[in-house]
This record gives sequence, C-alpha cells and structure tokens, in this order.
Amino acid sequence: MSFGDALRAQDGTRRATGIGPTDDERAKTLAEATARELRTAHGTDDVSELVAAVGVTVRHSEWDGVDGLYLFGTYADSVITLYDSQLPHLAERLGITASLAADLVLAHELGHHALDGHEEATLGRPTWRQRLLSWVAGSGHRAFEERAARWFALELVGDKLPKDARAALR
Repeated sequence: MSFGDALRAQDGTRRATGIGPTDDERAKTLAEATARELRTAHGTDDVSELVAAVGVTVRHSEWDGVDGLYLFGTYADSVITLYDSQLPHLAERLGITASLAADLVLAHELGHHALDGHEEATLGRPTWRQRLLSWVAGSGHRAFEERAARWFALELVGDKLPKDARAALR
C-alpha cells in the first residue's frame, strides 16, 4: 500500500468516526510506506547498501558528547554523521550489539533523508528558532520528523532487534 493509499484509508476512517489519526500514527504510516518503497526500489534491506544507493555520504566522528547528552547520529545535506564513541551507550541501553546499534542509527538518519521530500514531512517546516524550541520542548514539527524517522528505522531493522528493544523504541 502506498503512502497516498494509506492516507486515503485514514481519511475514510476519520470521516466515518469523526476521529483523526494522531501525529504518531501519521508519522508511522508515512515512514513505513517510504521505507518499503525504498527497499523495493533498491532490492535490499541492508541499510548500508540503501544509504549508498540513494547517494548519502556517511561520516564517522569520535565526538564524545556533553555530560550525559547522547547524540548517536545526525543528518544534514545528504551527509549522515555517526558518533562512534556514543553508539555503545545505545547498544547497552537496548541490549544489542554495537553493529546493530550503528545500523539502527544509520536507518534513522536515512529516514530523515528519505522523508525530506515528502510533503507530509515538510509541510509548514518551521524556522531554525522554532525547530530548536520544539526539539527542546519535544513537540511540534521536529517531533513529527523524529517520530517518522524512528518508525522508518524500525521498518528497516526492527525485525533484527530483540523484542524488548523494539518495544523500547515504539
């Protein structure tokens, strides 16, 4: 089912019940459809192969963060940066290997790239100041983008994660 088909189905449900999908449901629908389309278009579910296929560059950094702030990866201008010294914290928290943690973060950041062109993900994109405020507050458009990227990553690598780790990420 394409993203458009899924939205039309949700619209039908909304009309019938008077209740619309939540932001998380909309993010999940968009992300899962986009991940399936990408996987089908390139004939693989290997995250590294998908990153290369869409022309995204991966850089590695040893930046060690700031007291208690973990930043596992970032995406900007077709470049994903993985913060290698921070990934073990994610692996430990989720009870997974460092390699799987790297794939999870890579998939999440690839989600930002893949979703960037979708009207649903970019509609009403806020200014940098609004983005910073919504990121700090955990709401608004930035929160929608992050939820969508999380669902995208779970669609690509979720079946490789232990049940407890999948539940923690939902």
